[in-house]
Amino acid sequence: MATFRIMSYHVNGFRSASGETNPRLSARVICSQQPDLVMLQQLGSPIVAGSLGDFSATIGLTAYGPDEEGACVFLSRYPLNNIQEFSLGHGGRCVRADLDFEKERVHLYNLCLSFDPWQRRDQIRALLSDQLLDNQTQPCATIVCGDFTLPLWGYGQIRISEHLRRARFPLWRANYPGNFPLWGRDRIYFRGPIRALTGTVLATAEARRASPHLPLVLTVETCDTRNFLTLRDRLRLRKPDPICG
Repeated sequence: MATFRIMSYHVNGFRSASGETNPRLSARVICSQQPDLVMLQQLGSPIVAGSLGDFSATIGLTAYGPDEEGACVFLSRYPLNNIQEFSLGHGGRCVRADLDFEKERVHLYNLCLSFDPWQRRDQIRALLSDQLLDNQTQPCATIVCGDFTLPLWGYGQIRISEHLRRARFPLWRANYPGNFPLWGRDRIYFRGPIRALTGTVLATAEARRASPHLPLVLTVETCDTRNFLTLRDRLRLRKPDPICG
């Protein structure tokens, strides 16, 4: 069993609510929460593209993922492996990785979907395909987070809920727009033996200035993440089982 602190944060290209490009403001918001793992969406802008290393060094975490405008990336206190970037179509992006922590493994998915409902339909299909979330070689506990762009009853809500469960916390989930949050556009979902112990939408004055998206901060706990496959599964996969704990 392992416990760690995570943050999902759409930094809006480091553009503040006033339109100013200010990576230092986003960095201060992250540092104030001392997370072990940060999932950033919409990294960078034409002005600050290529500065992921400097940004992560300021925070004191290691960066994983593409250092380019609009990217989804991870900042982590613990080693991440098997970093892969995927296109979900229509500009949708997803980066996956494996977190190895206290002899356990957790699969991570960090993504950004389109606001257009028909484009989002195709992107959710890609996310739930056997290339990503339906990949049978990834049986460990899973965290899926990012900008889902979903209003309360947006297209894709039911389909996602059939495959994933939304984190129990925070109880009040509205995080967008930052100055007057109306709905939970940014979300964290789980699959497998993992749960949220506590969680909040960070709504400090500094967070409201830094981005139109308020970050989500959760303390999560894994259970025994080992997954015992059936004989049929073993014969079908014909690969060594991933080490989950």
